[in-house]
Amino acid sequence: MKSASKIIIVALLALVVAGCGVRSAYNNLDWLMMRWINNQVSLDAEQELSVRTALDEKLLWHCSSQLPQYVSFLRAVDSDVADEAINVEVLRGHGEQLAAFGRELAERAQPDIVEFLASLNDEQIVALRASFDERNEEIIEESIEVTAAERQANQVQAMERGMRRFSGRPSMLQRERLKQWATELKSTAEMSLEQRLAWQDEFFDALALRSDNGAFESRMQALLEPGATWSDEFRQRMEYNRERTLEAIVDVHALSSPRQISRLRSRLDSLASDFERLICAS
Repeated sequence: MKSASKIIIVALLALVVAGCGVRSAYNNLDWLMMRWINNQVSLDAEQELSVRTALDEKLLWHCSSQLPQYVSFLRAVDSDVADEAINVEVLRGHGEQLAAFGRELAERAQPDIVEFLASLNDEQIVALRASFDERNEEIIEESIEVTAAERQANQVQAMERGMRRFSGRPSMLQRERLKQWATELKSTAEMSLEQRLAWQDEFFDALALRSDNGAFESRMQALLEPGATWSDEFRQRMEYNRERTLEAIVDVHALSSPRQISRLRSRLDSLASDFERLICAS
């Protein structure tokens, strides 16, 4: 639960990436988020009412003030594709815009998240820790207990899935560039797990202070900041990998066929139109 707003961010980004059933999924985000939260920890009646109320408020704010920005963002990306203006600098700017969307959402949700966490009892915290431990085991199996070659193949497959959703099946040349990209990345799996475990230790230490409103709120707000426990080396590796990824995306895009470009633009237009129809009055 780093943080509870993570499910909102992940769900929304998943809608953008997947691009299927956007309107239906968005209209059911409250149910999806409640299901996710209940999978982490069972809520009592008072907590469930409080969480549902907070979600309703945030979703109303989001569909009225944030979705118009998402539409503008998608139209801007489409314009860059049409103008053949896709380069590393442009993609970096789009990435920063997406990150800004996520930060704004997290900041808006943070007070409710802190309040919710303060309401947890000892039994719920034990259950939450067990949920964290289960996910950690999955991460170890998926990312740590694999060979470097398997990890690279998984990274290439993930990128290819994204391409197929947006622009269709990658060509042989595009696949070769993605394979090269995967070999260029610096390994972060072990360090990522270390950072995750360090954050979790501090998170549960902070939960022990939840009866002290001032101390708890201060500690939790600091922990909910992105990269709160990242080491300098891990941050540098992440930044290095981000740059290599942007370069690879630019190169793969440059290898796109007219049909792929047409499909990409159609997908961007469809997403923008879907979000436009979902905009509501505050």
